[in-house]
Amino acid sequence: MGVELAFFLAIGGLAVLCAVGMLLSENAVHSALFLIGNFGCVALLFLMLDAPFIGMVQIVVYTGAIMVLFLFVIMLLGAEQTTDTTRSFRWLTGAATTLAIAFLAAIAIPLVVSGGLNLPEGQAADPQVRIVHGADLGNINITLDGDALEEPIVLEDVAFGEVSDFMQVPAGEYSVSLAQADTGSPLMPPSQSPTITLEPGQVVSALAYGTLSTETGTFPEVVLVPNEFGNTPDDEGRIVAVNVYDTDRTFALVDLGADQRVTVVERDVRDEDGNVVYQARATEDAPLVAQREVVLADPVIVADLAYGQPVVATYPEGEDYDLALIDMTNFDSYIETADQQGSAQNAIVMRMNEYEIETAAEETFVIAKEPTTLDEAEPRPTVLDREALLIGTLAGFGTPLAIGQILFTDFLLPVNMVGFLLLIALVGVIVLSRPAGLSPAQKRRRDTRRKVSRPLVSVITQQTGSDLIVETPRLEQPDSGE
Repeated sequence: MGVELAFFLAIGGLAVLCAVGMLLSENAVHSALFLIGNFGCVALLFLMLDAPFIGMVQIVVYTGAIMVLFLFVIMLLGAEQTTDTTRSFRWLTGAATTLAIAFLAAIAIPLVVSGGLNLPEGQAADPQVRIVHGADLGNINITLDGDALEEPIVLEDVAFGEVSDFMQVPAGEYSVSLAQADTGSPLMPPSQSPTITLEPGQVVSALAYGTLSTETGTFPEVVLVPNEFGNTPDDEGRIVAVNVYDTDRTFALVDLGADQRVTVVERDVRDEDGNVVYQARATEDAPLVAQREVVLADPVIVADLAYGQPVVATYPEGEDYDLALIDMTNFDSYIETADQQGSAQNAIVMRMNEYEIETAAEETFVIAKEPTTLDEAEPRPTVLDREALLIGTLAGFGTPLAIGQILFTDFLLPVNMVGFLLLIALVGVIVLSRPAGLSPAQKRRRDTRRKVSRPLVSVITQQTGSDLIVETPRLEQPDSGE
């Protein structure tokens, strides 16, 4: 038995005992204290589920405010002394016990006898795909066609860097064809059109990239970039980086920091057996040799960003990041000596200053070639529209935003139904706990004026110790002749 399971059994058992004590206690104060203990156990269970917000709300609002207020009201009004313990509906206890036993039996019999519940397996939803134009071309028409579609999906006059909305399509194999936006003529033969396969439940971006050259037989390609609507780690944003700029180089996305410079360090070089063949610091026994290994000291967000291969990473949220795209293929050639750090700056391919990484969001970071013109010898790298590629993910479990999304989207109808049932139950409790009607004899006795055995003045005189009877002056009686 693991520690987590032991804690769950202990806290869950204590919660059940507190609930039973609340129901069976005949004293109002004791019942309220048992309910406070039950709320505390529920808060601990929420903490075990990594939902600190709900756990704190359970303690502060329910245990610390509502139940303590109830407890003070009970004690101030003396309800624990005037509570009527006589039960008018004795059959309710037996009926509730019978229903509870029947409910437990209905759950236990399938689990024990048949070995479990045979629940139907849910089918995965249809895949969602969006089209991203990152090819070294101008405005084009993009067509998505497949046997699962009744008619092809055509996106007309798509500009470089433009992103479509997510489209829900059936799972299957699709072909992506490109055509000129002005004439509609295909840019490649049908046999060269790239194909993609979409699986159920998949969320992807179909990125068109590459160049078109009929002389060398080079045509644009399509890569599926994985996306996800699930929540990101706390205070972190998810980055899906794709390099479609250079086929021969591997890049790294690095946070340069406040100095905005590439910082490198040397480290020991070891062979396959783990023996040091080069020591970064020279000693008498191990002098410096020509062989050395220089690595980046700046925080690396994404490493080994090869051509056409998406890489997923996370990084803390923040503003004003100074990022740089570093050429890692030729990195060693930029470093001449360990103390000449200035040469490492030549490895920077592109800078991105004041870069913002948002939490609870996923960014598709695409490094592509800008469409070339006749006067350009080499295409320049660029990052596609970040705002258009940004995806708002679901909030973290237990956060206020996640609770609001769950209650008011997926479970709006169940929450309203539960509130309606609670209202009905409250009305039923009021009706059942209403005092029984008085009999005619009791009504007559209530309407009859109570007879006082002793005058009220005598009672007050006895309690205060002073005589309240004061002789009042009387008018003289008139003569009978007047």
